[in-house]
Amino acid sequence: MNSYDLIARIRVTDPQRLEEARKELALLERETRHEPGCLQFSVFEDNDREGDFLLWESWRGKESLDAHFEAEHTKRCLALGLTEVVEITPLTPVERLGDAA
Repeated sequence: MNSYDLIARIRVTDPQRLEEARKELALLERETRHEPGCLQFSVFEDNDREGDFLLWESWRGKESLDAHFEAEHTKRCLALGLTEVVEITPLTPVERLGDAA
């Protein structure tokens, strides 16, 4: 099975809640890494755009990502309304692209 990889750019919705967003995203990262379908889940803050975050994610297939959105910790984090999705970029490893040639 091929992994499902992506980078998501999200942005804090209220700059006054930036510290809260950082804490909640750190908690989300810790909890998500324990999900059975999670291969990689890391949260980074953009050095040039305070309040913009990049989520580097790798899952055991799209269905694992779908299950992530049904997890209680994910639902709780999303319900706080601290961030909004700016962009989602699906990724394909170069080695897989080379196999197609």
